[in-house]
Amino acid sequence: MGNSCRMNHRQTKQRQAILDAIERHGGHLTADEIHQLVKKHYPRLSLGTVYRNLHLLARQGVLCELDFGLAVTYFETTKDPHFHMICRICGKIEDAILPIERGLAALVRRAAKADGFLIEEPRLDFIGVCPACRPKRSQASPPEQTLKSLLNFKKTS
Repeated sequence: MGNSCRMNHRQTKQRQAILDAIERHGGHLTADEIHQLVKKHYPRLSLGTVYRNLHLLARQGVLCELDFGLAVTYFETTKDPHFHMICRICGKIEDAILPIERGLAALVRRAAKADGFLIEEPRLDFIGVCPACRPKRSQASPPEQTLKSLLNFKKTS
């Protein structure tokens, strides 16, 4: 089995099955998606049990909880720092394994010093259109229109 739990809690078969499901699918899964995967092997597993285990594993640092400001939270196993690419049409999330440039690291340090703001997690996400959705791109709002609406929202707020 993959990433075993680093915890004082008893390691259950269900908890390990949750971790295995996330590792097999590469992360970026919602609690509902994880529940559906694990329920195939543990039909009596409740969604509440999945949520409790996910939050426990996140508190222990075994999993990362990813909140992209959407209606759901995603989970992945803890990895080296990396960025995410998010398709604005289908919602697909992929890891963008890129070296963290010195300029970005310096920017984070400067931001941390500014106004005494405590940065808990510097994050950079790339939002765009995945290859599968490029043909559908004309049906979605163009990036320029989305950017203009965001800028107008900030001006009126």
